Amino acid sequence: MANAEYAVAGVELDSPLLNAAGSINGPNAEGLLREVDLLASTGIGAITVGSFTIPRQEGNEVKFGSPTYHYDAVEGKTYNSMGLPNIGLDEAVALAPDVVSRSHDKGKPVIYSGSPTMSPESGESVEQARRLVYEFLQTGVDLVELNVSCPNVVTEGGGRKPIMGYDLESMAELIDVLASEVGEGQRVGVKLPPYVTDEEKLLIPEVAKILRAKNVFSFLVTANTIPNQIARNQDGNPILSVPNGAGGMSGPATKEAGREQLQMWHEQMGDRLDIVSALGVDSGQEVAVRRSLGAVAAEGVTFLWESDNWASKVSKVLHDFADAVE
Repeated sequence: MANAEYAVAGVELDSPLLNAAGSINGPNAEGLLREVDLLASTGIGAITVGSFTIPRQEGNEVKFGSPTYHYDAVEGKTYNSMGLPNIGLDEAVALAPDVVSRSHDKGKPVIYSGSPTMSPESGESVEQARRLVYEFLQTGVDLVELNVSCPNVVTEGGGRKPIMGYDLESMAELIDVLASEVGEGQRVGVKLPPYVTDEEKLLIPEVAKILRAKNVFSFLVTANTIPNQIARNQDGNPILSVPNGAGGMSGPATKEAGREQLQMWHEQMGDRLDIVSALGVDSGQEVAVRRSLGAVAAEGVTFLWESDNWASKVSKVLHDFADAVE
């Protein structure tokens, strides 16, 4: 039963705890449905599926072997360079009625997340974004998240493809195209990359100005990884199999960075957009902190992936959240 106290963009939630994009994804549709069923039986507030790209992607493990994911339990740091393995737009659209039915049967809203790839063979990034948003809005999902933050698609030279959320020109074009071809006031949110360095932080007021220009997005999701981080073994060698060993870092150790991202965006956007806060969300206490800092909900991946019982883990987080806000 949805709780009117918790909502994102007018969609009521059972609780203020969400799974972040990336936690339910992969190139196997049956696997996605199994994980949707698992999460729908928990106290999670809504179910995020994706991020999906226009082409199907097998991910970096197929190209470079494993591991593309590593959790350092001592440091509380998760590293991944999975490369957005996913079933692709067409299959995601075809699968949506099943995902929605299974989720709605348990009272869970569905968030479909899509990510432009910066790959010319799939079209210009803004056109990819327009297509993803438009087609997902037709599927019956409750909310659509446009992910302009994913860095871990590896180029032939071993680098990473550019991150759209750092490109002011692309972001301005994106807002104009979505406003004219998809429309304003839709159930669409934007997931942004982390703005960590001094240079990146200078972009925040500029991106915020672009977002405020038109009523395209109804919610904002802060980043759930910090890119270009390298996990190393005892010998000092990179653990991840991808070139350079670099991946996105998340996990409990990043909670201060997650709080900072939330505070910077809340300062810029105020109540204009609902904010879902990610990065370092690992407990009910942290969910309470994020809400006290201006988020309507908080989300994560590590708290699920490092648990062998999603229902039990979600229950504990929400129990601790209830205690924290008493």
